Amino acid sequence: MALRNTTSAAAALLCAAAMTAGAAAAGPADGASPAAQGAGPGEPDLSRLSLEELAMVEVTSVSRRPEALADAAAAIFVISGEDIRRSGATSLPEALRLAPNLNVQRVNAVDYAISARGFNGYEPSNKLLVLVDGRSLYSTLSSGVFWDARDVMLEDVERIEVISGPGGALYGSNAMNGVINIITRSARDTPGTLVSVGAGNEDATFAVRHGGRLGEAGAWRAYVSGFTRDDSYRLTGGDATDAAAGLRGGARADWTVGENRLTLQGDVFDHEVAVNEGFTGEETRVSGRNVVGRWTRPLAGGELQVQGYYDRFERTESGGVEDSDTWDVSVQQAFGRDRHRLVLGAGYRTVQSRFVAAPGGAFLDPAERTLSLTHVFAQDQIALTEALTLTLGMKFEDNSFTGQEFLPNVRLGWERPGGDLVWGAVSRASRTPNRIERDLTLPGFLVGGDFQSESLTAWEIGWRARPRARMSVSVSAFYNVYDALRTVSIDPVTVFPLTLTNFGAGETWGVEAWGSYDVTDRWRVSAGLSTLNKDLGAEPGMDISALAAAGDDPEYQVLLTSQTQITDRLDLDVRLRAVDALTPSGTDGYVEADVRLGWRFTDALELALSGQNLIGDRRVETGDPARQRAFGRSVFVSLRAGF
Repeated sequence: MALRNTTSAAAALLCAAAMTAGAAAAGPADGASPAAQGAGPGEPDLSRLSLEELAMVEVTSVSRRPEALADAAAAIFVISGEDIRRSGATSLPEALRLAPNLNVQRVNAVDYAISARGFNGYEPSNKLLVLVDGRSLYSTLSSGVFWDARDVMLEDVERIEVISGPGGALYGSNAMNGVINIITRSARDTPGTLVSVGAGNEDATFAVRHGGRLGEAGAWRAYVSGFTRDDSYRLTGGDATDAAAGLRGGARADWTVGENRLTLQGDVFDHEVAVNEGFTGEETRVSGRNVVGRWTRPLAGGELQVQGYYDRFERTESGGVEDSDTWDVSVQQAFGRDRHRLVLGAGYRTVQSRFVAAPGGAFLDPAERTLSLTHVFAQDQIALTEALTLTLGMKFEDNSFTGQEFLPNVRLGWERPGGDLVWGAVSRASRTPNRIERDLTLPGFLVGGDFQSESLTAWEIGWRARPRARMSVSVSAFYNVYDALRTVSIDPVTVFPLTLTNFGAGETWGVEAWGSYDVTDRWRVSAGLSTLNKDLGAEPGMDISALAAAGDDPEYQVLLTSQTQITDRLDLDVRLRAVDALTPSGTDGYVEADVRLGWRFTDALELALSGQNLIGDRRVETGDPARQRAFGRSVFVSLRAGF
């Protein structure tokens, strides 16, 4: 679908939202309680905050210690729990579409490819680190995230911090192009009972959560949630036989004992998805469980945090059985001294990975591996003057495949008179090999090789400001230089077998910008833009894949959002996204619109009607020819009740 053929429809939707907002501009809301949002009693409502207050919301992902969003010297976008509620999203990947510095490509009914600053696609999207309450979702099998298995109860999300740009100095290798840090609410913030149900022509969901006190010092909650998702469409029409269903449950407890804060949480899930590259509809079972423990207390004029987690993942299908067991323990100490704000940390992770392939196909040799990762890091924020802050960070890692990695970072932030922040950064990051790149074998055709880490040197500059009382703006530009990118090489004598090698290199550059404007006390409009230019290639004669690892990316995408409070009890949200054609596949760009109308009948009861993908009859989001599926319009009705 050509973008110019749908622009008029997109403009009409925004105009309709504007007229509705103008009619509703009588004055501010009367301050309905947080329970009125349908999220449950006692939960925060960020939609009531001014842009100035939102700028002071604490984030932790940039420096691994709390700081105001306005002071964070990085390209960081925050998705609040209230943003998620008002989006009508029914899954975590759909909620991530709210971040203008992410490109989200839906692959089929449950699979997604998500990236920052390029390299997107189902297989190439392997340069983004995703965390849920400090637990990494990184896969040692493919370096990506299996989004069909990774989800959270969206009603429990406090915020999602999305950093585009390297995070290696704090988060290590594999935080190469960005970090998604998902932070859920404390059990203290979710007392009582929440029931959420929804159904539409494409999805059905439910979630039930209950929480309470644990004596005088603690609180707890437990939940169960589930979903069913209908088939996507073949490009030629008809169902793609990839319907899915799943169940998830978990619990969390938080205590405060003297100066000690303790958290224990865990989840289990069991999903039935489909392997549908050949439209067979063959069922695949994806399941897992995890438990996280965290202890925090003041120490030495700062704060000490110790965390450990265990994560079990299993996937069973006719082509093989994959499972992994991950144990991770980490410790960090944050403290201030004179002009210095220091964060020191260390950690150890071990992963027992197993992949048993069906006879006659490709397999991993060896089938089982135990991988380890050891790291230490340090970061110092130095107040050179009252307005100028220098950040020096570095991380040393030792991993099973490539040994030692050194990941430094230098940032400089200048707070100009009036509160504007101008910042710049130079960073080195890397992505270490995964098991497929080292161990994948198909006799006579492909053998495991000596694949090494991909590397990146990134230059960034940014500006964050509030030019007017009702306006906030963030703009950043980046220039990335990549080396040792993945290629596929032939044997110089016999042609076969092929090997995975590191003969790719090149540059990318672009701009990311977003901002919000409060037209009235009841109407907020937001916009986001990201651009990407790529000049990537391989050494002559050393790659037969046309550098497939470079991914398939749009040169630009635009997001427009209108959030309107029509009355004290009625909300209207309109979201538009325009995505350029993918390069190099040439998959058509598109413009789509999502609309949500929510009624809060009481402070604890909300009914909402959502429409998604309302402009185009069908669209394709990925250029992968083996996985291209089409998606159409959907309507979803949801009900949330808090007790």
